[in-house]
Amino acid sequence: MYGATGRILRVDLTNQRISEEKLSEKDVRTYLGGKCLGAKILFQELEPGIDPLGPENKLIFAAGPLTGAMFTGNARYAVLTKSPLTGGWGESYSGGYFGPELKKAGFDAVIVEGRADEPVYLWIRDGEADLRDARKLWGKFTGDVKKEIAREVGDKKVSVAAIGPGGENLVRYACIINDFHYAAGRCGVGAVMGSKKLKAIAVRGTSEVPIADEKAFKNLLKRAADEAMAGWGESLFQYGTAGDLISLHASGRLPTKAFRKCTFEGAEKITGETLAKTIMRDRATCPGCAVAHYRVVEVKGRYEVDPEYGGPEYETCASLGSLCMVDDLEAISKGNELCNKYSIDTISTGVSIAFAMECYEKGLLTKEDTGGIDLSWGNGDAVVQLIEKIARREGIGDILAEGVKRAAEKIGKGSEEWALHVKGMELPMHEPRGKKGVGLSYATGDRGASHLQTYHDDAFQSEENLAPEIGLDSTLIPQSITEMTPRKVKAVKISEDLMGLYNSLVVCRFTFYPAGIKINTLMEIFKSVTGWDASPKELLLVGERSFNLTRAFNAREGFTRKDDVLPKRVMEPLSEGPLKGEGFPRDALDKMLDLYYEYRGWDKERGWPTREKLKELGLNMVIEDFEKRGLI
Repeated sequence: MYGATGRILRVDLTNQRISEEKLSEKDVRTYLGGKCLGAKILFQELEPGIDPLGPENKLIFAAGPLTGAMFTGNARYAVLTKSPLTGGWGESYSGGYFGPELKKAGFDAVIVEGRADEPVYLWIRDGEADLRDARKLWGKFTGDVKKEIAREVGDKKVSVAAIGPGGENLVRYACIINDFHYAAGRCGVGAVMGSKKLKAIAVRGTSEVPIADEKAFKNLLKRAADEAMAGWGESLFQYGTAGDLISLHASGRLPTKAFRKCTFEGAEKITGETLAKTIMRDRATCPGCAVAHYRVVEVKGRYEVDPEYGGPEYETCASLGSLCMVDDLEAISKGNELCNKYSIDTISTGVSIAFAMECYEKGLLTKEDTGGIDLSWGNGDAVVQLIEKIARREGIGDILAEGVKRAAEKIGKGSEEWALHVKGMELPMHEPRGKKGVGLSYATGDRGASHLQTYHDDAFQSEENLAPEIGLDSTLIPQSITEMTPRKVKAVKISEDLMGLYNSLVVCRFTFYPAGIKINTLMEIFKSVTGWDASPKELLLVGERSFNLTRAFNAREGFTRKDDVLPKRVMEPLSEGPLKGEGFPRDALDKMLDLYYEYRGWDKERGWPTREKLKELGLNMVIEDFEKRGLI
């Protein structure tokens, strides 16, 4: 079988037992890998209501059919679990070398279950695996873990996915860092890893990923790289994702002062171009990728920033920067380094700090509460100090480590109004009032507010992004960023299915349509690697299947239409900027939800998949489970 090794590793930490299972060709064709495969496994194996930080939860690391085939955008892996931040579906993705190494080592996925009595790490190499003592690694930063494991196994090329003290301390938005600065950032996947006392997974593979048609594949490499660079790639290469920060400021869509503002006077000081001209030392990339969008920064001044831990991307420059009114790029870079060392998500961290700053501004928190830290807006030093308190769960950091939903419930006094989250996960750095499709996707997100569940509204303004082969034809494109019409809703649904496909193939959204590599080129790459002659619409069904599986997962956990909401603040009209007066009214969202459920084949009352839709997608196991539980 091409495109998959056909092998899954199961690691029972409670009993210190490792076993191997077969992954059938039928399951690969139905679910591919990554998101869809992980959703199928977790839906079947997890009972609803379990504690996400208990031994009953499971953590899956998964590659996809195209992972490890050395073309631009191949090197991703997925981490899938029940989220301790939301209590529902959790997923996160990372780049770097871990995904390709896992595939080259002979496995499509690793399922981790149970809980170890003492800290351990998992060592996988060329078809073999064993658990090793990690007590001496417990308490160490992610980069130090990488170095020590490389020394212990005697291989500098080993890829290590690890948690730092943030994951050990069960910060609910702890992430997993592989190889210093590649982050599986969202949903608290690092907290689940910490709850299992699994400090790291180290992997090394020396086999090549088999390709069904080597000649056809090699002929596609240059085309794929050229298409990626002709799209967003050239800008990403020059300025990274933070290159977009200044255009978002100019268009009145840069989240600022906890979404109370949408432009930032200090924007020029923290954009990707400024970073490139001042503190950038190098670029980093993933294997096989021409784009090299990762920044490597070095600072030797008021702060010292270690270049091994990379540099801030857009989400970090905005969440630790404009959202907190901080225009100090060195402080932002130090904050990014600390988040990577401690393994905590920069987005949720920034939103939590902005929440605390607003509580401080309004008198709900005092210097006595903050341990003497002045949490005034714009204080970059306070951001740096608070990151360490959150990761260590010290003082006010212990409350903020729970995420803004739980922090607001504890602090009270009306702070719930500026706890910016959906389903418990903090908002990313994209303004839903200026990206109405993104706003709809935030509200309906299976893991909460995610900027990576749909393509952004800007992409659908141009006829250049017509893709009739997947249904994005001239009836849907072009459209404006602020319209809230049926065609907006339909474009979001199709785009989400495409993202579900990308996350099941486990490829990089920064390099594929509409950002770069064209749909037809992707189809040719898929055929050359797997040998399967699938149409775009056939593969798009895998993306749709993934969203129905995760929606069913959340339905069992009690999520319904009532949870498909946006924070009150981002529904109110903008008070400044080019989009002044633009809001996201609740009645307009409700109309969009009715249409969204209709297009998805979900019932409008609960927002759950119908029997007919599940049958259409071949998800009979979900129907049977729902029948058993009286949910259908």
